[in-house]
Amino acid sequence: MKEQFKLDKQIYYILGFVLLLSLAIQMTRLNSILHFGGELNGWASPASTGGINPLSEDEISRLDEEKLLVLYDSNETYSTRMMNNLVQTLGYMKKQHDVIGMDQYKGSGEDYDSIIIADPGLSKLANNEWLERYVERGGNVLFTTIPLIDSSLYRIYRKLGINEIGDYILSSGLVFQTNVLVNYKGEEFPGEAVENSSLRLQLGQEARIHAKAKDGLPLLWDISYGKGIFVVFNGSMLQEKTSRGFLAGAISLLKEDNIYPIMNMKLMYIDDFPAPLPVGIQEDIYAIYKRDLTRFFKEVWWPDMLRLGARYQLKYTGVVIQSYDDNVEPPFQRPTDSDNINLIMFGRELLKRGGEIGIHGYNHQSLISNHKAQTVFGYKKWKSLESMEESIRTVIQYVHTSIPKYGIHNYVPPSNVLGEDGREALKAAWPELKSISSVYSEDTQHLSYVQEFEVAADGIVELPRVTSGFKADVFNEWAAANAASSIGVFSHFIHPDDILDHERSFPYTWEQLFAMFSDFMDTIDRKYGWLRSMTATEASAELKRYSLSEPHFVYSGNRIDGYINQYSGGKLYYYLRSGKKISRTENCRLTRIDSETYLVEADNERFSIELGGKS
Repeated sequence: MKEQFKLDKQIYYILGFVLLLSLAIQMTRLNSILHFGGELNGWASPASTGGINPLSEDEISRLDEEKLLVLYDSNETYSTRMMNNLVQTLGYMKKQHDVIGMDQYKGSGEDYDSIIIADPGLSKLANNEWLERYVERGGNVLFTTIPLIDSSLYRIYRKLGINEIGDYILSSGLVFQTNVLVNYKGEEFPGEAVENSSLRLQLGQEARIHAKAKDGLPLLWDISYGKGIFVVFNGSMLQEKTSRGFLAGAISLLKEDNIYPIMNMKLMYIDDFPAPLPVGIQEDIYAIYKRDLTRFFKEVWWPDMLRLGARYQLKYTGVVIQSYDDNVEPPFQRPTDSDNINLIMFGRELLKRGGEIGIHGYNHQSLISNHKAQTVFGYKKWKSLESMEESIRTVIQYVHTSIPKYGIHNYVPPSNVLGEDGREALKAAWPELKSISSVYSEDTQHLSYVQEFEVAADGIVELPRVTSGFKADVFNEWAAANAASSIGVFSHFIHPDDILDHERSFPYTWEQLFAMFSDFMDTIDRKYGWLRSMTATEASAELKRYSLSEPHFVYSGNRIDGYINQYSGGKLYYYLRSGKKISRTENCRLTRIDSETYLVEADNERFSIELGGKS
């Protein structure tokens, strides 16, 4: 008979102590992860610290700074749209400018370095012969739209570099002759991404062409005249937000050396994540991966996203949905599809890799009382503002139950739809709200909450997303390139269930979608690899610093002196467009990112750049 093996009580005590110690270490590690980006989450409002002002108001008034004039026709919808897009672009570039109606302007360009005309009709300008004299004496003029064929054009067209004028046509595609769009010299966009109403014409040899249509028709060129320059765009697309990078490039042509601020940030959002995972089997996915939907997302989709994030140094901002029920009346308690385990698991992975958790909603019902939006998306009507508020408090409590003491600061509206009442409900229920991330461009039905990159009057940061989806999309590349070239931003969002939605995925497998998305991210990395990866809250803090800063530039010969009022410390970033070599810098670092284009990294309220000969 074998003797029974027994453990001494001391051994049990030791094993128990080791187990408790291991659990304590794990909890410490978990708490450190959960507190990473917790209450602060990268947020440090520069408004609370004030700013350094190297220049007084009197000194600023005496600076010889660049100043532009925008002329437009307030009675024309197209001209007004063009003017608004110009003003927003110039605002992002922080260039001083005035806006005057063409019929109201009585001057001859005095006091302005450059004039931008946002209307096709030159005859609307009183006595417009002054334009030629203005340029001949050293002024610069940009025509942002296809010119109207009239006597005024026939009088000036030769000076614009045009030899022959034909009829109006629809031009297709865009081929870059120079880097007017950063890192796109020699490349092209097809007609499905870019179309223009244009004028058939032929240019003289003196004109320098920057962009053509696919059939070779000149679209953007400049030509010297006397001491100044004419820049002409033979198209209609510059009224669109998605063309602002091209527009910023055209504006930069007005000055030999041109510097303007950017935000320098790269963001990646995952909407509906963490959220209740789909259940059941989808035949095409099961046929390939032999997994039901829950296992597919845990074991295939998410590991692929983690690898992608590591490859391109992405910081994911995931936005939580607690439930997919359609309940819009409190109490919002214990929906059957809530999944705390997945919230903890995926949330922990997000935070461990430097990401962030935001809020998408208690459920996927947009906070809006607009009947049209509710009908289009099949949403229920909220009974009251208080119901909206309670839904937000519920989902925040849901996150805090799984991830205690975590600071939640970013909101993404379901379907990118948010009403004024919904925004007020967010503010009332969520004092820690720092930013809202909807979309940059309008949708065809004008239902989306459309944003600019700005700090709203109530202090909430408007932080839109520019592009979306996994599928290869040439328009996505166009929109991304323009945002990166104008304001130094890449901001994209995806959904885990894109693979389940035939409109978003058909006819591709996950492997094909993932390959297309990887190619897109590779393009962004190759062309705009200097952009800094950030979470939404980190980007909000950077956007505040950018917005508060007031840069002033003095150009004197081959020297650029920069002064940053409201400087709050740290680094601020700029694009410098110049064909010259860099000979010396002070309080800044320059990196060449394209031919005749530099990234400027300033770390002081005063900095300077000295330029040499042609590069």
